[in-house]
Amino acid sequence: MQILRNRAGIIWLVLLGVSLAAAVAIPLTLWARSSAEPGSVGARQLSAMPSPAASSQFVPVPIGIVIPSLGVDTRVLPVALDSARALDIPADIRLAGWYELGVAPGADRGSAVIVGHRDGQDQGHGVFYELGALNPGDHVSVLNSAQQSLDYTVIAREFIPKKRLPLAELFAIDGSPRLTLVSCGGAYDSANGGYQDNVVVTAVPTSNPEL
Repeated sequence: MQILRNRAGIIWLVLLGVSLAAAVAIPLTLWARSSAEPGSVGARQLSAMPSPAASSQFVPVPIGIVIPSLGVDTRVLPVALDSARALDIPADIRLAGWYELGVAPGADRGSAVIVGHRDGQDQGHGVFYELGALNPGDHVSVLNSAQQSLDYTVIAREFIPKKRLPLAELFAIDGSPRLTLVSCGGAYDSANGGYQDNVVVTAVPTSNPEL
């Protein structure tokens, strides 16, 4: 995976080329670490300004995600910062990660971001291997720590060149509530750092939480 830089150039992460960003006020520099095989995916440089205090609204955290059309049913772990200001990604690429410095699924505004690996050299297919096969109208459910099932309907799926990601939009903490799923996709070019695109899926709430 190659290195991607946006103009602000203030967040780094290693996650199969997945981008994380939030349009808030405090810049941080991160190097995200992943146990997925770096030879197959590499690193991307990103920009973001995450803040744990981005919203004062209390919302239970996501702990699982189900995508019936893809056969995905897995745990979601929070993506946190370590003492080196690095992002710790789940060692098991079959698990997804929620960007906890942004908003949580179920919040009344903003883009709740869940990221996942496409694949790894040794571990094979990742949790979001087939994310690019989702279509508008497909359903996604997120289970949270209050044992609520939050239902979403896909409204858009895009393959976006990594150098053109609209980070402020995808990882915004304001605007209408939505779920954003991100992974790698597109052509794989080993000479140019790996996957050349990000798959970005946008889904909107379709029901109230079910206890």
